[in-house]
Order: sequence, then structure tokens, then C-alpha cells
Amino acid sequence: MEKKIFFWLVCISVLLATFSSCKKEVIDNEPIAEEEETVEISDPFYAELTETSTLDDYWAIFVADAIRSGKPDPGTGRVISVFFGTEPDFASGVTADHAGRAYNICDENTVSFEIIKSFWEDFSIVQRLYTFYHEAGHARYKYRHPCESYECTVAPEDYPVMWLSVLPANTPLEEFIKDKDNFFKRNWDGVRYFNCDIQ
Repeated sequence: MEKKIFFWLVCISVLLATFSSCKKEVIDNEPIAEEEETVEISDPFYAELTETSTLDDYWAIFVADAIRSGKPDPGTGRVISVFFGTEPDFASGVTADHAGRAYNICDENTVSFEIIKSFWEDFSIVQRLYTFYHEAGHARYKYRHPCESYECTVAPEDYPVMWLSVLPANTPLEEFIKDKDNFFKRNWDGVRYFNCDIQ
């Protein structure tokens, strides 16, 4: 009898070992390649922009954007001067948060502004759009900042294009599109203009 029990124990052990080895899970050591998320710019005006786009390319987009927003061509009848400057040009009180400067704001015959080249080279396309529209807002539409640095006590919930500093590199394009729509509608908290009536 002991031999029979021993025999059955051996048989059961062999069967269990055989069945358990058939249930092995397939282990895939090869990592699953994650598909890289690419941001596709669906707006045809902005889809043309690349890291090598020039200030003239940005001006063309600004003009097209103004027109599609119901504004007249912002360059009609004006001398356009958009150029790169360097940091020493900004030694007279402009802070490091500012990446450009507008000139001749009250001259109806010009649109003139500069962008600090070293800032521009480090900016994302969205930061470049904000910076370009911001300086064009001063030079063409006489927009001022909603507040100056000594007046700003709290940051706004929604940063307008004319805010006095550059937004982070990870600011999404959709945020810019919303802000530039308000920019062309002149619709944001603290909208102010340069007074060109003072002589």
C-alpha cells in the first residue's frame, strides 16, 4: 500500500509540474515603444512658422492675422521697420523680462520695433509669437502694458499679450490664439493706450 501511495504521489507531482509549466506567462522583455506626441499646429497661419522663420515671416503672419480678425492691414501707408537688437540697446531701464522695444509709437507713418536677438534665439515659437505681437501692439496699436512693474500687485488670471513679461516656454499655442483674439478685439483686463495727444 505504501508503494501505491508513493507511486500516486510521484504521478501527481509529475502531472502538477507538467501543467504548471504549461501555464507560464509570456514575458516580453522588449519594451513597448511609446509613440512620441507631436504637436501639430492646425491653424494655417502658424503652421508655416519654424525655428528658422524670420521677423519678416512673423510680420506677414501678424498682418494676415489682423486682417482675418477684422482689422485693416496694419502696415498700409506706413514704413515698417522690424529688426533685431542686442542687450546693450536695452541698458536704459528696460528689464531682463522685456525682450523688445517699440519706437516712434505716436508716429502714424511708421511701425518700428526691435526684438533682442539672443532672447529670440532661445524662445519657443509660441514665445516668439507673444513677443512679436506684444511689440507690434505697442508700435502699431499704441497699446501699453496693463500695469507697470511698480503698479502690478497681483498676476492676472489670464495673461494678455500685452503683459509686461515673457510667458514660459511651455505656454500652449491655444493659449496664444485665445490671447491674440482678445488682443485684436482690445479686450483684456487693464487695456491702456499711450497718450499721443501730449505735445
